[in-house]
Amino acid sequence: MSRRSLLVTLLLACSLPPVWADGRPADPGATWDRSRNKDGRWNQTDVGPFLASVLPTPTGTIAKGLSIKVGNDTTIAYDLATMTPRAAWTGGFLKFDAEKFGIVRAPQIDGEVQWVDAGPAWGKAKIRFFGHAVQQGGVIFEYAVDGVRVQESVQRLPTDGATVVRTFRIGSADRDIRLLLPLEKSKHPVTLQLVEDVPERVAKPPLNEPAIKIRAGRQQVSFKVISRAAVAEPDTGNTLAAEVLKLPTLKLPKRRWEPVVTKGETGASDSAYVVDTIGVPFENPWNSLMFLTGLDFLPDGTLAVCTLYGEVWLVRGVDDGLDEVAWHRFATGLHQPLGLKVVDGEVHVLGRDQITRLQDIDGNGEADTYVNVNNAGQTSTSGHDYAACLETDPDGNLYYIRAHEGVVRVSKDGARSESIAKGFRNPVGLGVSPTGMVTAAPQEGTWTPASGIFEVKENGWYGFAGPKVTPDRPLGYDPPICWMPRLQDNSSGGQTWAPEKGFGPLSGMMLHFSYGQCAMLAVPFERVDGVAQGATVRLPMFFESGVMRGRFGSDGHLYVCGLRGWQTSAAKDGCLQRVRCTGKPAHLPVEFHVKRTGVELVFSEPLDRESAGDPQNWAVEQWNYRYSKEYGSKDYLVSEPRKTGREEVFLEDVEVSDDGRTVRLVFEEDVVPVMQMGITYDVRAADGTELRDVLYGTVNKVPAR
Repeated sequence: MSRRSLLVTLLLACSLPPVWADGRPADPGATWDRSRNKDGRWNQTDVGPFLASVLPTPTGTIAKGLSIKVGNDTTIAYDLATMTPRAAWTGGFLKFDAEKFGIVRAPQIDGEVQWVDAGPAWGKAKIRFFGHAVQQGGVIFEYAVDGVRVQESVQRLPTDGATVVRTFRIGSADRDIRLLLPLEKSKHPVTLQLVEDVPERVAKPPLNEPAIKIRAGRQQVSFKVISRAAVAEPDTGNTLAAEVLKLPTLKLPKRRWEPVVTKGETGASDSAYVVDTIGVPFENPWNSLMFLTGLDFLPDGTLAVCTLYGEVWLVRGVDDGLDEVAWHRFATGLHQPLGLKVVDGEVHVLGRDQITRLQDIDGNGEADTYVNVNNAGQTSTSGHDYAACLETDPDGNLYYIRAHEGVVRVSKDGARSESIAKGFRNPVGLGVSPTGMVTAAPQEGTWTPASGIFEVKENGWYGFAGPKVTPDRPLGYDPPICWMPRLQDNSSGGQTWAPEKGFGPLSGMMLHFSYGQCAMLAVPFERVDGVAQGATVRLPMFFESGVMRGRFGSDGHLYVCGLRGWQTSAAKDGCLQRVRCTGKPAHLPVEFHVKRTGVELVFSEPLDRESAGDPQNWAVEQWNYRYSKEYGSKDYLVSEPRKTGREEVFLEDVEVSDDGRTVRLVFEEDVVPVMQMGITYDVRAADGTELRDVLYGTVNKVPAR
């Protein structure tokens, strides 16, 4: 077989439908279909007592909103950026659009609006939001107004479901603050009455002035404001009520949600790496949608996972046999979280609005306190603004990625955040190595000619929205470690690093997740004169959904989770699976090195020297992409950049090391920088195993002689 015939044969093989890890063919009908994205099941979900989201209201759209059920048919929505109750309605909660599973368009008010407020409730004061706690029939907020500590409880009046009671506790202050009330834009006049016996710090407002003045003072002061939707005879005086009281204590049942038990299935493959499947409770009492987006381990080995629809579940019983796996609903109401990280033993979740630390104060096994770690990120009101991943570096800094913010670094205490690099198109994938190397993988499209894995540098620019040419950036963007053609990865997830020992030949390597292909890739890379460049190797396994995140457990196994929602070959809503190293031969290229005269590959096990040394068993092609505002890119010749196509690289020789593990492909002409190089091989291993595969690499820097 000629090299050209071999190349064509293997590339065609790479385009065949995927198979499961145990060899079963994947369901061809399970590949992505735009019509299948129209799914209104979220409307049947019991989302819990509140939901964070973007929310359109009659007085404008809230970017960081929290809609709270304060009665059987009463809801109040807060703008957490200004701590303003923007709207209250009766008759329903929220309704979700069926397009793309409800994740693109913002939820809509479902009911009759009773009153609205354009805000801001505290005027021009600076608001710092600390978080909220679950309270039976409502929530308790904690925040600061120009540095003055405020606790605010929101509930409904038990005797009148249309009446909202806001209770305030104001800490000591060295300045006056003013609380403005929504009196002018209500569907019905908001009737509030001022209690005469008020603390000295609460000033009685002038007639018809919709404000409460809280004076400076050392003593803590409490009062409440009651907003009634409708009354028989509206009061003619001030619509304000205030009285001394204590904030309600938490009154929660011992447990709101009982565990759901599933059964897993261990993989039967005899490969070097086997995939086990942990049963996901797609059927559960709350109709929760199990689109899994993040995972990590608590100190006791419990696995915490989050879903795209705002939930966190604790998973126990993940042992060797997976015979009885208990899923316990731990938290609800988060804003489309796409990342989860356990920090100092506590679950941290990244939503579109903020990084939230979940705490179980009353010890019932469920989160009751949602602490705002950092909400400095700007949440846009557009439908495609996802904050993704949540990782830490060796110093404890947190990282996430979002299209308009780029890669964001947040200090461990949450006090500071900064964008360290930008130019990523619709990213949902990021990784941080044990040494602090930050990587990111945007999505192919405009100004992003193909999928790629980038090493993130301070003040880096990675191309999306157009070039920024500088003397140090002649291309107009900082190039990736490697590009990936569509057959390798058409929609990228995040990266993780295998431990240095215990994971077979992949130990210590960067692993990349393909959301679109439901696959995992090994990424051998090197540095030449400080410039990173590498390749991707598709691993012989296929997952049930679009994997984006992975964590290694204390057992040394890799746990991955995924979902569908955008274009993907996913068969199921979500997946939780485990990759185990069996110790059997992997026969994988685990190192990629560029030489002046060719390319050197190191395999995990020895090759048959005669087979590997035959140039007819190897074929190399190379091509470039065009960086432009067009969606993606065609393949372009390296020798003639204006012409489309790929060029064959002719081999002068193939050299195999004495131990059979290292193969040097010697080219007839010197190596030149190239965006994409495909290396196809059809050889035998020393143990007789037939090896057929394609490795895709990128050459950014050619070493000196």
